[in-house]
Amino acid sequence: MTARVWGIAALAAALWFIIGLVQRTRAGAALTDAALAELPFTVVVFGIAVIWVMLRQSRGK
Repeated sequence: MTARVWGIAALAAALWFIIGLVQRTRAGAALTDAALAELPFTVVVFGIAVIWVMLRQSRGK
């Protein structure tokens, strides 16, 4: 896998994490609780993004 795949997947996961963290803390959750709740979803988003970017690259060849 290229650095581009990792970078795009990391960006997608970071955006997901930050948006989820903001939403949960605005709803009244503690920062640590919100962060722990978002971690599993962030890992899933990272995995899906890696697969998606790899598939997009393979179609372009």
